[in-house]
Amino acid sequence: MTNNREEQIYKAADKATYQTPPQYSELVHKSRKVMCAYEIGFIDGCVWADSHPAWVSVEDELPKETGWYLVATPTLNSKIDVALWDGKWRRLVTITYWMPLPQKPVKKGGNDAS
Repeated sequence: MTNNREEQIYKAADKATYQTPPQYSELVHKSRKVMCAYEIGFIDGCVWADSHPAWVSVEDELPKETGWYLVATPTLNSKIDVALWDGKWRRLVTITYWMPLPQKPVKKGGNDAS
């Protein structure tokens, strides 16, 4: 006998399979071959990652706006930290990658989620 959570998962999978068509990315739909679930998942994962913020190499580009950014520093075992950019990094260590700080979640109605 399965536990309650497993039963919920099986029921949800049944409903999803028979009631709604899979919502694959356009890239998967363009493919001309039969793909297994792993290939579809990999392609859709890449599409998702490409559409979300990613680390930017300081050799490729520097921030355009003054502000705080997440940064990666190789001299500290690739430690992730925050640093202020105002035309130059306000840190004593070498910074190799940066990305914008994630946005704070907001509840429905406009209030902060905290």
